[in-house]
Amino acid sequence: MENKVTKVCPGCGAALPDTRTAVCPYCGRELIDLSRLHTDQKIAEVKKVQSETMAVPKKIGLIVAATLVVLFLVFMLVIILDVPGKMKEAGMEREMDHLSRDMKEAYEDGDWDKLEQYLILECEDYISAPDYFLYRTAWYLHTFPTEFDDAASSNDTAKMLEIYEILAEDYNMRSDGIFFQIYETDETIENALKEEVEREKAILTEEGLEDEMYKLRG
Repeated sequence: MENKVTKVCPGCGAALPDTRTAVCPYCGRELIDLSRLHTDQKIAEVKKVQSETMAVPKKIGLIVAATLVVLFLVFMLVIILDVPGKMKEAGMEREMDHLSRDMKEAYEDGDWDKLEQYLILECEDYISAPDYFLYRTAWYLHTFPTEFDDAASSNDTAKMLEIYEILAEDYNMRSDGIFFQIYETDETIENALKEEVEREKAILTEEGLEDEMYKLRG
């Protein structure tokens, strides 16, 4: 229950329930104490509002400061942990896995046309896969030996030399040890490539094309 403040006029003794007046309504005497009380109340109210108003910017400032600290810590963690680099690396690995899976499926299904599309027509994309040269060599060995033999049967020496050059260049890449550190290989395919290059070399030598053959490889 609200308590009402009642004052007594020091002049006429009348009870004054209204504390907001500074003059007695009955005798007209100035109420010094009441006026001071009224003033103190107003000052207290103003100070309360002022303190509440001033507290708002402080709270906002603390929130902003805390937010900046959190953002700074997150930024430092991103830098220290190299998050962008790892995300990029993970994305590249996923892409490489996708490319390798395409070539592997085509190779295992014996879909040489599809493999040719990946290896030749879309080589700018698939060449970045670590097993690109493995499947390209497999496609070479499926395609060129028969064409070489057909060219030999028809005495098409230019075609024979062209095919030999393609396979010999593919084989010569293996002479650099770095090749096997970067790219994936298959022992069966590697041995088959070596045997085919030696076979074609022997046939070209028998045909008296040894000089032309070494010019190509030189």
